[in-house]
Amino acid sequence: MELVATGIVPMLEGESNHMQSAAIVSAAVAIVLAATTTTSLGAQSVTVGVVGPLTGDFAVVGISQVNGAKLKVAQLAKTDLGVNIHLVPEDDASKCDQSVNATTKLVEQERADAILGAGNSPCALAMVPITARDEVPQFTVGIGAAITQQGSKYVFRVAPSAAVQTQALANFAVGKLHLKKIAILYTNDEYGKSAGEAMRAALKAKGLEPSVFEAWTIGDKDFSGQLSKVKSSGADALFATGSVADAALIARQARQMGLTVRLLGDTGTANDTYIKLGGSAVEGAVVAFPFDPRSNEPAVRDFVRTYQATYGRLPNSWDAEMYDAVGMIHAAVKHTGKTDGKSIRDYIASLRRSSGYRGVMGDIYFDANGDAQFALNMARIKNGQFVDIGR
Repeated sequence: MELVATGIVPMLEGESNHMQSAAIVSAAVAIVLAATTTTSLGAQSVTVGVVGPLTGDFAVVGISQVNGAKLKVAQLAKTDLGVNIHLVPEDDASKCDQSVNATTKLVEQERADAILGAGNSPCALAMVPITARDEVPQFTVGIGAAITQQGSKYVFRVAPSAAVQTQALANFAVGKLHLKKIAILYTNDEYGKSAGEAMRAALKAKGLEPSVFEAWTIGDKDFSGQLSKVKSSGADALFATGSVADAALIARQARQMGLTVRLLGDTGTANDTYIKLGGSAVEGAVVAFPFDPRSNEPAVRDFVRTYQATYGRLPNSWDAEMYDAVGMIHAAVKHTGKTDGKSIRDYIASLRRSSGYRGVMGDIYFDANGDAQFALNMARIKNGQFVDIGR
């Protein structure tokens, strides 16, 4: 399906793994019916695919991807009639074979000039060989280390990598919170393994070893075995990395078992879904915070105001990252005068610290591997809200 955004059309917000697939599909259909196909005569046309979960347990990520991208497209349609950006969302339901099929369709049938996705690390990784082969720049929020270690010149991570965020989190936890015995629980997929191993490496650099280092399988709902080990280890903090729903469930079960450890979270927990699902159990948690919707930066205030009016909630980091990704694609077309994938890729790769893309995430540029470079703060959950507590 193709969306040519010339106005702002609300999309159903993803809130948790309890959302109903039918409601999301209905919302997506409504958007297609509401969208207009009017384009500006003589304008350059750019097709941007979006691959991510619009249904299933990870739908909050995929819907945020589309929401953020669509909002930027709608704004650009009002301010620049010389470039028409066409969004083509594809639901992969967090199943990597579907991500691969969607990517192939976008490249071969839709002739996509760029692709946003996937919404989670294993599926983003599965897409890399296709986007590299066909020279289509891929922008992902997946934090798995392997995504940008495949030798592809066409993949860009618009989120803090596992290494970047865990190092920042470990620095804060050890240096400012004076935590010494940190337990690590992680999912046994690319996302969880990358974040878990990166946190272990960050602690090792400080002369520490995790008090517990245990995996869980996606789909598990009973974490009593892992949490019993955490309890007996005498841990003073717990870093659980996986889906936001699992992280919240682990927090609730930990409190039910009488664990009073400080909870630490990666950027995947830096959204209101974590608070909604975790409730009082996540109060006091400290998380890596890549985007602060309460920032006083003018560009952020404008983005948040428009987003909230459109979708009825504050934007999260996934919204902001895809909003900026579309902005970078537009900037590439304006600067080069070309819409092909190689030209877009070359412009994005040329961004430097002194000449980064100025977006709502800050001044963005990428290293040689395609990892975004920008500052990362910490936030504490206080009275059911994120409060920025610095670095």
